[in-house]
Amino acid sequence: MKDPGRGVLLGVALVAATLFFMSLGQAPFVDPSEGMHAQIAREMGLRGDWITPHFNGVRYFDKPPLLYWLQAAAFRLAGQSEWAARFWSALAAFGVALLTARLGTILGSPRLGLVAGLIVAANLELFLFARYVKPDLLFVFLILVAFAGFILAYRGAGRGALLWGYAGLGLAVLAKDILGAVGPVAAVALFFFLTRERQLRAQWIPWIGVGVFLVIAVPWFLAVEVQNRGFLWYTVVDNHVLNFTRQRVFPDEDVPLSAQEFLGVTAIGFFPWSLMLPWALARVLRRPWETVEARIWLLLGLWSVLVLAFFTLSPFRLPHYALPAFPAMALLVAKLWEDVLEPVPGAPSAQTLLILPMIVLAGLAAISFVAWQGEARLPSGTLSLADVYTRNLDARGQSAPFPSYAQLQPLLGTLTLIFGAGAMGLAVAVWRRLPRFGLGMLLAVMLAFLPVTVEGLTLFSKSRSVKVMAEALLARAMAEDVIVHEGPLENSGALLLYLERPVKVVDGMQSTLAFGATFPEGREVFWDRERLRERWGGREQLFLLSVMKPEKSVVRELDRTRVHLLLQSGGRWLYSNHPTHPQGVGAR
Repeated sequence: MKDPGRGVLLGVALVAATLFFMSLGQAPFVDPSEGMHAQIAREMGLRGDWITPHFNGVRYFDKPPLLYWLQAAAFRLAGQSEWAARFWSALAAFGVALLTARLGTILGSPRLGLVAGLIVAANLELFLFARYVKPDLLFVFLILVAFAGFILAYRGAGRGALLWGYAGLGLAVLAKDILGAVGPVAAVALFFFLTRERQLRAQWIPWIGVGVFLVIAVPWFLAVEVQNRGFLWYTVVDNHVLNFTRQRVFPDEDVPLSAQEFLGVTAIGFFPWSLMLPWALARVLRRPWETVEARIWLLLGLWSVLVLAFFTLSPFRLPHYALPAFPAMALLVAKLWEDVLEPVPGAPSAQTLLILPMIVLAGLAAISFVAWQGEARLPSGTLSLADVYTRNLDARGQSAPFPSYAQLQPLLGTLTLIFGAGAMGLAVAVWRRLPRFGLGMLLAVMLAFLPVTVEGLTLFSKSRSVKVMAEALLARAMAEDVIVHEGPLENSGALLLYLERPVKVVDGMQSTLAFGATFPEGREVFWDRERLRERWGGREQLFLLSVMKPEKSVVRELDRTRVHLLLQSGGRWLYSNHPTHPQGVGAR
């Protein structure tokens, strides 16, 4: 007899592969911080230093090395490209979809697994980060592996599954964060406290499991500390303890979300499934938890609530911080729909779950139509809710580049059609009491909507890309010329990938490179304004790439007769201290 779970995995795999890998290399690198992460991997491969990551020759300690190890391997096998750099994020998202589907099948039914796998794949936030060079999706996948191991062990799979859980935690530490990897342990501890079970010490902390975790997670941290004294203080104390109290010695330049903004962005990112999450959580968190299966659903509820609650209460929140909860949230919503379709006593009606998404989709269709027929104008502050760089620019009194209305207009017409058809389909499902049709319509809307965002993301990336500037520099700069970047270099990280040469930095000794700048090699990389003024007046050719508006830039302090604006593009300005020949290069 065939395993129906295989058919579920195949179906989810086909959908997820199409979503996550299609046109993966279409958009140029988005800065920050895609170019920075890709460049770190490139430098790691060139240096052959697999312990200490470097960016522009400066030691970088904000993220552990797992993603950079994998990216360096991808660059070696497939060449240096946007597609190769994004491959591991897409593959991790693919793994999240499959493992979520498998867990849903094990904990419920093939239908529950199918719905859970499609829900976790068909939401805006996970979809976008699957196409972005950042360690977050790799981290989410490994956290899911850890939870899967704990869940299967609790169901009786034995300590082998539990060891997989501890291995997942260890790798999660190497992927992104020490504190984040402790989250599953906190959820499991609270779970045992609430269920009053006494298996914690005997079964859930076997010494061999702890050993597996330590063997995986600890050696790199010790090796880095040996090579770079002060690293452990920076990453544990400054980056976590002092960050939580907002008293960092080396503060991050990112402007955090408020608690309300964080919850709002999470709700938008997980739409439409976020509209059903309150019902799903209410059902699994209330007593009694008499069976093993009921208690497992409680653990999934605690996983979701703890992630959302921790970052809601934390003083530092960024839009993607809720991502580790998305697999659990998808399983919970799929379980809710399974109860609705059966139906299970006490479950809400399908009409209750569909009415609000129907209203929201109708509103989105109306907004898209008006924007399509007129001129697209986002309400003030809308983009800054989800885009960290826009928030950072707003804090400096600058505005971020954005695609023109003419570029967006065709997409708005498509969105009007998708949202309008979705609203009408849900109206039919509510009127005729067709729960399966309604659920299918929600999935269809998201699967139609997400590819459109690929085109939007491409336009957005091009409007912000440093690639035009890099091409101008490649056409003008000789090997002996000096290239200087004004502001944090991660804001133009892809510049190093395109130029394949280091640059000097002025007014950029902050944020992610601040601690690395304290080491000796940082003295030659980071210039103060006086040094720039001295070199600018010399005979050698200097190019200054600035992310600051001219009225706020260091160019105000330079000899105006020696300042030549060569190009403006992507929210950046390119200057030179000597006239150059502009053949083939014009203002953009």
